[in-house]
Amino acid sequence: MLMSPRLRRYAYFGLLGLVLAVMVHLASMLALPSFASQNADARLAAFADRHVVTLLPAAVPGPSPLPFRDPATVMAVCRYDLAAGPIRVQATAGEVFLSMAFHRSMGGVFYALTDRSAVRGLMDVVIVTQPQLEALQANDPEDEPVRELRLVSPDRTGFVTFRALAPEPGVAADAEALLKAAVCRPEPLPAKGK
Repeated sequence: MLMSPRLRRYAYFGLLGLVLAVMVHLASMLALPSFASQNADARLAAFADRHVVTLLPAAVPGPSPLPFRDPATVMAVCRYDLAAGPIRVQATAGEVFLSMAFHRSMGGVFYALTDRSAVRGLMDVVIVTQPQLEALQANDPEDEPVRELRLVSPDRTGFVTFRALAPEPGVAADAEALLKAAVCRPEPLPAKGK
């Protein structure tokens, strides 16, 4: 059975309206975080200063300023600003599982790694902007490999989350000690011509 021209026109405009509605919905969902008054970095500012690894409060049932926390993990955060120079982030792999995730200030993860990527028991990462990376590369010795992982941050500011697995209460103290020993600090760029 063929559709009449009038019915075909209604179907066409109905389909066109549906496609337009889907596009508007997707665009608004993707743009929403940029209009939020409190992005992830701003919410973490209540708990942590910049360039300091800070343990976050333990997960508790009910409403929380940091929702969706796993009660079987100990968590720390380091907020950074690359205007102060490259940021070195280091953590020692221990007996408990450890992971690091690198976030944009709006909250999206741009890189993550676990203690399995530790070299000689050390997770060593330098977060940089593209110009800072070029300055570091210009001063790298030609006969030596780079020992740290270098990550180009998509934004000038962001934060790093550290998670240590503590499935039993007795392991929580070891996990906390592991995170308290982590480092997150700005480093000066090497002098030109070195």
